[in-house]
Amino acid sequence: MTTTSKKNELKILLNDFEFMCATALSQMKTAASLLQNPENETLYSEAEANEIILDRLEVKIREEVVFAIFKFTPRAADLRLIITYQDITTNIERVGDILLNIIHSLKRTNFQHKDFVQEKAMIEKMFKLVDEMLRNAVFAFANEDTKISYAVIEKDDEVDECFHQIGKMLEDDFTDKMLDRERIRNIINIKSMSYNLERIGDSATNIAEAAIYLVEGTDIRHTANAECKM
Repeated sequence: MTTTSKKNELKILLNDFEFMCATALSQMKTAASLLQNPENETLYSEAEANEIILDRLEVKIREEVVFAIFKFTPRAADLRLIITYQDITTNIERVGDILLNIIHSLKRTNFQHKDFVQEKAMIEKMFKLVDEMLRNAVFAFANEDTKISYAVIEKDDEVDECFHQIGKMLEDDFTDKMLDRERIRNIINIKSMSYNLERIGDSATNIAEAAIYLVEGTDIRHTANAECKM
């Protein structure tokens, strides 16, 4: 394969990857909008369409990665880039699945209920945190910026804390109380949403770690504490 063919193949891979990232970020915006406007059926339709796009792009990128490796022998730097594309693509596809779970939970949750004001505020906070983490992780990878990558990794502690706070709120607010069907449904769905938002934070962290691997050639995933190089 010629040098031009290699460049073209990597360009196709990059374009599909960027489209997938943009779709996932759009899905995040859709989910956040549904938190404020859960009756908007158009947004639910958009969410289902986005999920189809993400699934198809994940398959396409995986095939392009295999093609790129087998059709030409990449140098170390190119191989690391291709592997990183695959790692991040897996995480982006996972984020898409998680967001669709959250969107389905939103449809079944009555956040107008007076007993869930604090929990809604905390879910909103988690949305903002994981949205920032995901955007910054993708930006860090695109710009090979390890400073932002380490900042994303540190941010995950805030998301974890919100997750634990929501669990405590629900326990404090509803333990030993008589619960009707609506309250039970809300509790189950809010716990599910907070758990899934926490998982998005984990995926954003994985993307940030992949960006560090791309730039530094160092896999920090299994270190006890990633050293912050901010």
